[in-house]
Amino acid sequence: MADKLKMMSSDIIQENIDYITDKFPNALMEVIDENGRLTKKIDFDILRQELSSILIDDKQERYQMTWPDKRKSILLANSSINGTLRPLMHKSINFDCTRNIYIEGDNLDVLKLLRETYLNKIKMIYIDPPYNTGNDFVYNDNFAELTEEYINRSGQFDELGNRLVSNTESNGRFHSDWLNMMYPRLKLAKDLLTDDGVMLISLDDNEIDNLQKICKEIFGQKNVEMFIWNKEAEGSSGTLKATTTFRRIHEYILCVYKKIDNVQFNKIHEALKGRENEFQTANLAVNAENEKANHPNYFTITNPSGDKFTRQWKWSKKEIEELIKQDLIYWGSDGHKQPRLIIPTDERRTTYLLSILNYGGTTVGRKDFERIMGENIEFSYPKPVILMKKLISSIANDNDIILDFFSGSATTAHAVLEVNSELNKKHRYILVQLPEKCSVDSNAKKVGYESICDIGEERIRRVGIKLKSENGMLTSTLDIGFRVLKLDSSNMKDVYYNPNKLDQNLFDNMVDNIKDDRTPLDLLFQVMLELGIELSAKIEEKEFDGKKYFIVNENDIVACFDKNINNDLVKELAAIKPIYAVFRDASFETDSTNINCEQIFKSISPSTNIKVL
Repeated sequence: MADKLKMMSSDIIQENIDYITDKFPNALMEVIDENGRLTKKIDFDILRQELSSILIDDKQERYQMTWPDKRKSILLANSSINGTLRPLMHKSINFDCTRNIYIEGDNLDVLKLLRETYLNKIKMIYIDPPYNTGNDFVYNDNFAELTEEYINRSGQFDELGNRLVSNTESNGRFHSDWLNMMYPRLKLAKDLLTDDGVMLISLDDNEIDNLQKICKEIFGQKNVEMFIWNKEAEGSSGTLKATTTFRRIHEYILCVYKKIDNVQFNKIHEALKGRENEFQTANLAVNAENEKANHPNYFTITNPSGDKFTRQWKWSKKEIEELIKQDLIYWGSDGHKQPRLIIPTDERRTTYLLSILNYGGTTVGRKDFERIMGENIEFSYPKPVILMKKLISSIANDNDIILDFFSGSATTAHAVLEVNSELNKKHRYILVQLPEKCSVDSNAKKVGYESICDIGEERIRRVGIKLKSENGMLTSTLDIGFRVLKLDSSNMKDVYYNPNKLDQNLFDNMVDNIKDDRTPLDLLFQVMLELGIELSAKIEEKEFDGKKYFIVNENDIVACFDKNINNDLVKELAAIKPIYAVFRDASFETDSTNINCEQIFKSISPSTNIKVL
């Protein structure tokens, strides 16, 4: 008998119960739930006794980080959903061969769907979440929602379709709402990181202390460190504001490790050519009036173009030769200039990730965006590409996955493409962004961008075209494509999840339990999510005797969702010897074909797991 797929996100609570049961079987108990079904639960009194020689009294004072609805935010992270990701072919670039993913949807639900497929697979996560300044928005997560109500959640969206609420400083739950938004997302993000993975979070003073506390709780005390970032390293990002104290020109990047002992940053070298505005230089020679021809430091230096400069220098010949070896001498972009000393943007030009203090700034980030999208498209404080490239190059090795689930203007994808182009890497990205609507009076809306997703996707398209046109054959293998997927309710009808609630008058629903507007490709992606196949997997569409079927990653999955499947097609699919074969429950031509399917696979490909929807 073929197994039936769950077609929903993984049940983290049940996973935790199974783990505890394995360690402490005496803590497992069986109880009757509200529907009269026998279910497994954990007896926490027994568990606490197992973990302590002294039973902790619930009334006993203890040091902890807490806020209203914290427990509900934990439950929210653990609850499963009946959602899926549907491909948007018309928005995608190079759909068939790209390994990059752009997802439109609420990042909490998307993280739940990604968890099973990308568990322990993401090397680097970067997010730039709402800063909670008192003027921005936070995600509106409904703690009271039941899993089966997922598809009826429209009431959470505003009139523009945004699942957001304004979080003003006058709100009595100002900090709590922000923490309740972040906590479940960080818990899910931790599961996605590799054991040597790193998560980086940009933030300002408003919530940085709270963010540190919840990250230390989720990831462990020693796994959290913090960088200072000068957001005005390249000059003011706007009009100076009057202040009676001091002007803040810094923000933070919280650096969070899955397991700090497994992490070592890469030693990176950054090419200087074309980056003259991104570092500072100082005079290498003494002032002319102080020069002495008989001084030990008076000698000739020849630049790369052959020009000679005889001066008294601030360092000895040996010391300057060492500076040249370390690439800390600037000769001008054409190599013709008198040598100057490079003032590193961190401890050395060739360095580990020791500091990002002066890497770019908000002005640079805005200029990066405008160079690609034009000055008439507004976007608030995009991060500079140079900063993201520094982080990616320091953490990722090759063929690593970089995730950004507050992707905004898609700076992360921009940086990944440039790193891949410049360093011949094959990193891939997964971006997630809520499709927030562009304001009706914005320039973006006027020129045709409906949402932030439209802006981010267009930026990625333009960056790819630019890199290809500028670098020609050097980028012949550069993956500039991306698959666009959209978060949606499950492809399956309600009856799929609750067959016991089926009314006898609705017998027709038993014939086909898939929603009418869903395509075979929609079904395939939901199956891939459940079976743990990466969303960037190679997909081939083939045909046999008028029936279409899919092959994923050579033989990971073969799937046919057409009706009236006969024995000949089953033999064709079995010959591929897939790991999984997937069909619709009502697909087979006759009852005997359905029965024969398992026997055919046992004969031709006995190791194949047969699954049905």
